[in-house]
Amino acid sequence: MGKQFPAYRSKEARLRRLDEVSLGFNKKIAQDEARRCPQCAVATCLPGCPLGIDIPGFIRLLREGDAVLALERIKQANPFPSICGRICPAPCEDACIFNAEGQAISIRELERFAADFGGGKLEKPGTTASRGKKVAIIGSGPAGMSAAYYLARANFSVTIFEAAHEPGGLLRYAIPEFRLPQKVLDAQFAMLKTWGVEVQTDVVLGRTMMIDELFMRGYAALLLSVGASLPVFSDLPGTSLGRVYYAMEFLYRLQAVNKDGVINQARQQGITTPKTVVIGRGPAAFDAARLSVRLGSQTQIVFDGFEEEALVGQDILKESKEEGIEMLSMRPLEIVGDDQGNVQGVKCLKLDVLEEKNGLKLEASKEEPVVLEAQTLIIANGQKPNNFIKQALPLLKWVDDGSLWVDAQTGMTSMEKIFATGSVATAGGSVVGAIAGGKLAAEKISKYLTP
Repeated sequence: MGKQFPAYRSKEARLRRLDEVSLGFNKKIAQDEARRCPQCAVATCLPGCPLGIDIPGFIRLLREGDAVLALERIKQANPFPSICGRICPAPCEDACIFNAEGQAISIRELERFAADFGGGKLEKPGTTASRGKKVAIIGSGPAGMSAAYYLARANFSVTIFEAAHEPGGLLRYAIPEFRLPQKVLDAQFAMLKTWGVEVQTDVVLGRTMMIDELFMRGYAALLLSVGASLPVFSDLPGTSLGRVYYAMEFLYRLQAVNKDGVINQARQQGITTPKTVVIGRGPAAFDAARLSVRLGSQTQIVFDGFEEEALVGQDILKESKEEGIEMLSMRPLEIVGDDQGNVQGVKCLKLDVLEEKNGLKLEASKEEPVVLEAQTLIIANGQKPNNFIKQALPLLKWVDDGSLWVDAQTGMTSMEKIFATGSVATAGGSVVGAIAGGKLAAEKISKYLTP
């Protein structure tokens, strides 16, 4: 039996719509894929999971047709399988014994199936009793969500403070609906609420709320999980031209409105243009490009590297190609503007493919540079922690890569009672890594606060 694949919306159904592209497995396909798992005596997939999910165990339960128990097994290590089952980069699949043959078990899809079809009966409301100690979490992204869950289960009184109007961090404002539907995220916060977690939005640390105020209100510990939302700026000439955006800025502008209002919002802001070029690689680059396509723009992604170095999974590459996105191996040199000060293209150097003893490599072509036409240009250079933390807490210690210094043993920053986790402490990383970091931070805070 060969590898099973989920159903997808047709290319025609995707264009101009933000509905989820992957429809996941049905019961038969999920069981067929689960039966492919050899249940290795020494499971190579296990070390690949940052959360330590019992992968062979939950797959075995799916083979037996029990999605409810499979979900229960997953939730012993991962409180958010409906999120990870959609957007996790699936390092466990890279470690699968069948990966070398291109037939890795679809572990992420099986996790999503368990989450979608095994839920609704397992999560028990948390107790209202607490140890009398309150923990404040700044930031409601995946790390903050995870820490809140585990601290609440340990009977601490937990409040999440979020600067945006809705909770979720990058999960809500940087990942489009076609990859992670908002209703999935909403369900996770509803689950946190059952465990007594309070969420307060529109609260900006250092502006609408001060650190001293939190401690005066009785919070025994503070966890910074504000992520890395500031773009790494490009040194390409022309970045100040009109209609040049950084990927997170582009996504935030459009994700801040409801799904049905995205296209109207884009038109009002002049973002909808005939041609778009995205410079960069990684999930943010592809999310921005695929959103541009849905806004009616002919879209190209340009980066200095081979397609397999795009830093996204094969599923995203496949879906992007189906949606008409062209990927070009070129070296951007300069953003070109028109006489009104708006972008009109990007000058790029072509790259030649050379064959060497160790494989293929790219080298700058001797041909003249070409200009790719674009009325919108998006730069995906990565993210770094926002400077507002430095302004709100100037005594914090930082490291050279721009991340917040954290004691490896205690999880605490250079300031007493203040902990940190997620991208603000690691200068980036995956969603599943952030969830794992949040769990670890909760354990360290619990140890600190428990006599």
